[in-house]
Amino acid sequence: MEFIAKKLTDYILEKNVIEKENYDIYKFGFVYFFETAFSFISAMIIAFFMHGIPEALFFSFFFLMTRSYTGGLHLKTFKGCYIFSCLLLIICLLITNNLKASTALSVCVYMIALLTIIIVGPVDHPNKTVDEADNKRFILKSYVILGISVVTAIILVITKSRHYLFLEAVTFAAIAITGILGKLYNRYTGV
Repeated sequence: MEFIAKKLTDYILEKNVIEKENYDIYKFGFVYFFETAFSFISAMIIAFFMHGIPEALFFSFFFLMTRSYTGGLHLKTFKGCYIFSCLLLIICLLITNNLKASTALSVCVYMIALLTIIIVGPVDHPNKTVDEADNKRFILKSYVILGISVVTAIILVITKSRHYLFLEAVTFAAIAITGILGKLYNRYTGV
């Protein structure tokens, strides 16, 4: 990814599309774009082979939106993050495609996960310093996302969509677990 981003950034610099002082910003943007695209395509390929594209989209929406504001475990390299993310998606799809859960169990797991996410709160990332104002903004945005998830859960209960309710519970359990792991990692590494 880095190689392609460097070549592309070199090319647009050579063509005078960007200024030299903006080189690193564009290179970072290209790396981020390619890593995100690669991860999304990989997730869809995994979902295709597991017959779970709608489920993978549902999982990805809530996982990515919630983790954007609550944080959690962040691995040091793209490769580590990529492998962990793919394994997490596979595990969640295997659980929800092979196990059945009652509405009551799904709601309990979901509520415990939701409360855990709220209690753990935003998890700092070593590469992104967060001041008090940012932290308050992240908390507010995370509450909006969590509110959307609660409304979604209520709709899933009303429509008796047990499969997706269970998927939401498993997704939020994964978010809660990665939040706890992130806090523990930060505590023991001094971040």
